[in-house]
Amino acid sequence: MDHPKPELKYVEARALDGFAGRLDGAEVLGSDGRKLGAVEGFIVDVRQNRPRHVVVEAGWFIHKHFLLPIGHVIVSQDGSTVSADIDKARVEGFPGFDKAEFEKLSGNDFDDLDRTMANLTAGVEVTELDAHYRIPAGWQDSPR
Repeated sequence: MDHPKPELKYVEARALDGFAGRLDGAEVLGSDGRKLGAVEGFIVDVRQNRPRHVVVEAGWFIHKHFLLPIGHVIVSQDGSTVSADIDKARVEGFPGFDKAEFEKLSGNDFDDLDRTMANLTAGVEVTELDAHYRIPAGWQDSPR
């Protein structure tokens, strides 16, 4: 089966050039200062050449990956740290992200994923998604 939204791809950070590639393994901190995990990759809109979600690897008791909408992160000037505007307690309730399952999502599933992640990150049901997917402050270039 063809990927229903070929413009959205999972890309490992280490496979990217420039600024985005340098974020591979960068520590991700919550608004409470606690470590949420490390940057592993991105969900990228290849048509617009821009990130949509940060894929975070969390090393809690069970190995887990989760998504953060790109509009909820700020990258430090040196690119060593990514800070999220949510705390660890909220992130612990996020669903896991499975790269293999991502490839099987339908067009409607992608839309649901964006809305679900925006709602979970905001802590309320959102009506407008644009703010959740704006390029964050400190982002220096597009992923390639």
